[in-house]
Amino acid sequence: MKKFLVLFLSLGLALALAACGSTDDVSTGADNSKDKKTEEKKDDGSKKVDASKQKTEALGMKINLGDVKIMKDKVNVGINIENTTKKQLHFYPDQGKAVVGDMQLDANMFLTDGQVGGDVEGGVKQDGVLEFTVPEGKEIDVNSVKEVKLKFGDVTTEDFMKNKDVSFTVPVK
Repeated sequence: MKKFLVLFLSLGLALALAACGSTDDVSTGADNSKDKKTEEKKDDGSKKVDASKQKTEALGMKINLGDVKIMKDKVNVGINIENTTKKQLHFYPDQGKAVVGDMQLDANMFLTDGQVGGDVEGGVKQDGVLEFTVPEGKEIDVNSVKEVKLKFGDVTTEDFMKNKDVSFTVPVK
């Protein structure tokens, strides 16, 4: 029983540490005071792209991207949002999708770093890093990625009478 408990705690700690470290170097774009490179290839085989010029507005919700980090097993996307209205808006980017080549990756809402989306009250700003995981048994060839399509779903008004889709296509060189 003690061996099982030690193994379980060790595995839990290892998973927690692995999940925490993967979003540390991904900017949400909320603080633009840093001098950033447009694209950066990392020693770990990943590639990071500055997507902070990717912005849109949907029904009073401002959506801005930060960094997009492409790894063989996931894509992390920094994002910041602001509800510029006085009413609640519904937006769930942590339930969205990313398309890389012919592969669709689903967002993992449990591995999202920060709080982004949900029922966002008027005047509220949020930022965080969304994690899109590769389907089991597959890998991304980081060097062959030309673009990442991000499908965050709809922004919907409080009364559910209006909605607008939020999607981005981030070029990767």
